Order: sequence, then C-alpha cells, then structure tokens
Amino acid sequence: MFFKSFLALSSVTALTAAQGGLFIVHCKPLTVQRTDPIISPGQLSSHVHAIVGGTDYHMSMSNEDARRAQKTTCDKALDKSNYWQPQLYHQHHDGSFELIKLLGIAAYYIDRTCDYRPGRRNCDGTHGAIAPPKGLRMISGDTTRRTFNSSDKTNRAINHLCTDPGQDYDELPQKLCNEMRAQVFFPSCWDGKNLDSPDHKSHMSFPGEFGDYNSGVCPESHPVAIVSVFNEFFYNTRQVQGKAFRRWVYANGDTTGFGLHGDFVQGWEDQDRLENAMRTCTGPKGTDNPSCSLYVGRDGAGKTSVQKPQRAPPTEDVGLTSRLKKLPGNNPVYEGH
Repeated sequence: MFFKSFLALSSVTALTAAQGGLFIVHCKPLTVQRTDPIISPGQLSSHVHAIVGGTDYHMSMSNEDARRAQKTTCDKALDKSNYWQPQLYHQHHDGSFELIKLLGIAAYYIDRTCDYRPGRRNCDGTHGAIAPPKGLRMISGDTTRRTFNSSDKTNRAINHLCTDPGQDYDELPQKLCNEMRAQVFFPSCWDGKNLDSPDHKSHMSFPGEFGDYNSGVCPESHPVAIVSVFNEFFYNTRQVQGKAFRRWVYANGDTTGFGLHGDFVQGWEDQDRLENAMRTCTGPKGTDNPSCSLYVGRDGAGKTSVQKPQRAPPTEDVGLTSRLKKLPGNNPVYEGH
C-alpha cells in the first residue's frame, strides 16, 4: 500500500541522520494533463505528466502563481510547490494504453550536501545547506535518454522500485508489480545566481569530485549547497494482473525507464519558515513538533487532501476514464534496439 511504503524508507532516514536533517512532504495527486510550464510554457507539452501540489498549476504558471495557490494537495500547508513526472501507462496486447493511477508522492527534503571551499573533501563539520531558494525551478533527468551509464551521476539519480518485497532497478522493470515507485533525485548544488537557465539544468549541478548524486561537496562552478529534493511517485501497478500484462510505458513512449525525469517549481509560501525547517522540524517528532517552523495550526503542518486545479486543464483525453488507442501527443513507443 502507498502509505505502508513510506515505512519502508528507514534506509533513507538512517543515511541522512548522521549527515543532516530530513523532513518529508506527502502529496495526493492534483491533475494529469499534457502540460509542462517549465519546458513548454503556454502550450501543450510533448507528453502527459502526473502533477501534485499547489492548485494554481497551469501551462503558463510562474513561481509567483504557485506561491499564491489557494490550496495544495500536500501535507505541508505552506508548500504550494508543484512536482511532476511523466505519466505511467500500461500497453495491452491489443495495443491500447491504460493509465496507471498515481496514488501520491513523497518529496524528501534532505540536508546532505555542503558548499564548495578550496581543499574541502567532505562535509564533516560544515554548516547546513540553505533551503531551495525562492523562485527556483529545475528538472532532473532527460526525456530522450534510453541507455544507462553507471558512471554518470545524472543517470544514477533516476531509478525505480517495485514494492512487495521491494527491489530497486535502474530501468523500468517490465514485470508485474503491486506498486511501482518512480524515483528522481534533483541536483543540490546551485550557481548562486540564476533561478532558472535556458536548458533548466545549467544553473544546478550534482556534487562534484568529492560526492555522488545524493551527497557531498559542491563543485566550484556551483558552489552553493541547497537542501536536496528527492521525489518518489507511487503508481498503482496492481491494476494489471496475470496474463493481461504486456509492458509499462511512460507517456513519452519510453519503455526503458531511463527517460524518467522530474520537474520542480519552488512555491513555498513562506521562505523564512522553509529555511528554518531543517533546524526545527527534523527531530524525533519531525513536523508534528509544535516548535517546527512548518507547524501552522490545528492540523499541525497540514494534511494531504484531494483538490482540483484552479484553472481547467486542456480538453484532451489522457486516459482518465478509458483506454487510449495512442499516447497523447502521438508519441511512438520505444521498442528497444
């Protein structure tokens, strides 16, 4: 089950405990639509995405729009950010495509990276990373990638997990799975100047020589460490059972899983409270502690809820009620060669 899966993440918690704090944002789905305000602002995008978070998501959304959202599907009331990934489908033996329901996500905010300093080789004894800056937007992964290079940090930052019993895969496992977790780690080193860049990647970097995709010392080119954002999208792959299974395919036509990617628009309503969260919300009680800076009222830090976007999505059938004959955007399915 989706919420049960959160309990299986003790390895992440244990790994960060000695290096810095961690808190988790849980979100319910918001919308499924063929838009991407980072890559394709103001127009239909090349493929469908599953989106969670603030309710003012739309194809031309700015970070300011996100912060002004009336509500959020996430359990941190101040988090009006939006997180999205390509929608997962199942292609049946007759060639039709069934949308696999997104159950929800977990977004981990992890303090595991440190600023560049000449001669620094590890993060021992360093001060904490800053929060993702106000106005930041970024992507991780490459929708066109269909191969895996184990020496490339950008490749290792993308993977999958098939639950029950739970096994990690670099690729999209083409097998029956009770629940699929699509996992994207965002880069956590910032150039300190730009909140976006033409390719939506160059202003950010993964840690350099003394680090990996998920921890370590930032490179000189991107010297400012920010709190890492790591997303897990939980898909209800138990929709497909037995001999009905043929293959999973992402909305971009990718059957390898290497083209999985994630987008993030920072829409936290109160930057100061977010900045203080690593110091006040990462103890034994986490965000349930009344002294946590994200604790805002009767519901503590907040609670997940089902919401509708404030603005209507494009009028396009993306498979929410029935199977599709082709992927929206007419994306060809990658057969693998």
